[in-house]
Amino acid sequence: MTISEKYPENIPWDLNFDQDKYKSIQWMLSKADIVYTFTRSRIDDKYVYIQKNDGKRRAYKEYEARFTYQRLFDEGYSLAAFT
Repeated sequence: MTISEKYPENIPWDLNFDQDKYKSIQWMLSKADIVYTFTRSRIDDKYVYIQKNDGKRRAYKEYEARFTYQRLFDEGYSLAAFT
């Protein structure tokens, strides 16, 4: 039996903001001393950068970032946003 995940909706970067400000917003999910930072690519909206703590920032396709964000949020990570 295959378990399928529901497509994550209402992800923070889905909100409509002024495009100039929107590109500089970072969303952080944190739990204890672990922090994940999500940032939309300024070059291509199909990619989101994810960085764990002070590790290397890597680009992921937008749909992969959505599922990663949703899984972390479901695990109890708290959301914060900053520009």
